[in-house]
Amino acid sequence: MNNSVIWTGNRVLDPNGTRLSNQTSAVAASTSTSRAAVPAITPMPMTQQGPPPATDPGFIPYYLSSNIGKSVRAEFIVGSNQYVDKTGILTEVGINYFVLSDPSTRTDTMCDLYSVKFVTILRP
Repeated sequence: MNNSVIWTGNRVLDPNGTRLSNQTSAVAASTSTSRAAVPAITPMPMTQQGPPPATDPGFIPYYLSSNIGKSVRAEFIVGSNQYVDKTGILTEVGINYFVLSDPSTRTDTMCDLYSVKFVTILRP
């Protein structure tokens, strides 16, 4: 363990923050002069961190949103082995859901994207 750490001036250990030793001032002075000799670094372009948005190509919501307004049949697994299908016109797509509109009954059905197994898009 290095015992040469100077704890004076630390806001946690020295709440007044007024006591700085000569050694700390000398270190700060030498650091400021050496920074002037370092060449400027060009900034890197901004990149997005984390997973890509689900609306990017290659994701299911992107594909579904490109088919809004078309007739769709979606098949779902409910429980462990029961299949249910829903049909309608695709009207809205979210990150984890989509909405099917049934014009004959004038109803909208929101469907969970995670339980979908197959989506059939009917072409005119």
